[in-house]
Parts: sequence; structure tokens; C-alpha cells
Amino acid sequence: MFKPKTLLKVVSILLMIGGVLGIFGTILSYAMLPKLSDIPGIDMSLITSALTPLNLIMSLISGISAIAAGFFGFSGKSVKWLLITAGIYTVILLISVVQTVMNGMATAFMIVDFIVPSLYWWGFYQSK
Repeated sequence: MFKPKTLLKVVSILLMIGGVLGIFGTILSYAMLPKLSDIPGIDMSLITSALTPLNLIMSLISGISAIAAGFFGFSGKSVKWLLITAGIYTVILLISVVQTVMNGMATAFMIVDFIVPSLYWWGFYQSK
């Protein structure tokens, strides 16, 4: 047990919201995939190469771990589970960035993806 500081609580709420929206967006994108092929002028090869089963699994695990890390960070109940879930989320984020770079779609805005996890880890460091 530990006492979470304000930064950790705020970022934990952001992680939970982002996790829920991420899971919802993943489910919605896979549900809409068959409908996109009916629209003329859309290049489906790029879309189908991005929406692979591996990316689906990684996205769902990332969303679930973000929600769990947010819960454990906000409540301050278990340091062990906070480290496990936040670690899984951070590792999946790194894998996603590597995949993006390998596909040649890297941009300078990818650094924004690391803001929330960095603030989360900093808030955890301050709380401990």
C-alpha cells in the first residue's frame, strides 16, 4: 500500500479513460472493416496491413493494462500489480513504436505517446 500523490491520481484517471476509449476504438475499427471495403476509392491494403490479429491482441491487452494500471495507481492498493500492469502498458507502447518505425510511418508526433506513461511513472516515483 502507498499513498498516491495528485499527479499519479490525475494521470491514472487519464490512463483509465484512454484505455476504455482504446478498447472501444479497436472493437469499432474491426467491426467497421468490412464496411470500408464497400466505399470506392479507399486503399484497403494499408488498412488491412495495420489491422492484423497481432495488433488487435496488442491493442486489447494495452487497453486492459492501461485501465488496470490506472486503477492501481489511483487506489494505491498494490505496488506489485501497479508495476506489472504499467510495465505491460509501457512495453506494448514501445513495441507499437518499433512497429511504426519498421513500417516507415514514423513521425515526430510519436513522442507525444510517451507523455502520459512518463508522467505516470514520475507520479509513482513521487508517491513511493
